[in-house]
Amino acid sequence: MKIAIFGTVGAGKTTIVNLIAKKYGYQIFAEPIEQNPYFDDYYREMKPLAFKMQIYMLTARIQQLTQAQNLSNVIFDRTILDNPVFVKTNHDLETMNDPDFKTCNDFYEHVIIPWIDQKQDFDLVIYLKVSTDKAIERIHKRGIQAELQLPKKFWKTLNKNYDKYFEIWKKYFNFVVIDATTDDLNLKMDIIYKTIDEIENKI
Repeated sequence: MKIAIFGTVGAGKTTIVNLIAKKYGYQIFAEPIEQNPYFDDYYREMKPLAFKMQIYMLTARIQQLTQAQNLSNVIFDRTILDNPVFVKTNHDLETMNDPDFKTCNDFYEHVIIPWIDQKQDFDLVIYLKVSTDKAIERIHKRGIQAELQLPKKFWKTLNKNYDKYFEIWKKYFNFVVIDATTDDLNLKMDIIYKTIDEIENKI
């Protein structure tokens, strides 16, 4: 079974991924932040690095999906479903220009989407839907310096675009939506575990 987590920064992805992996013995494919040569500089100055950042992340996520192709039980804390969300956010905030935005979208439409159709499907996508204020609260609590520099407008726009892309992706993937604004972890995990068990029983 292949599970993807979908949701903005501060939605609680890492905690939930680790709990699912521990309970079911799934292999985790974590977001490749530590290896990312653009991460810190991108958050300091987005405009010159937005395009490079998205190409790097898209390539890294394709590599992860390729590695996972022949594995049975895996969970991703971000996937190529997230890339268009960040691309649109950069464009909305004018940190990505029109030509780069078009190039990213054309590449995604003509290369990535056909690849998904042929190579990869997710048995379940978990959308951790969280309020912007709660996401920002968690971002400040975990204290990653690069993220702390960003204004609320960035996180608000990103979260809005996650909602927009959820409306698109739900037509093509099996989603469960979790109220990630609540801090009641047991409540969230009960719903997630029940959903996973139901799907596993059908496979």
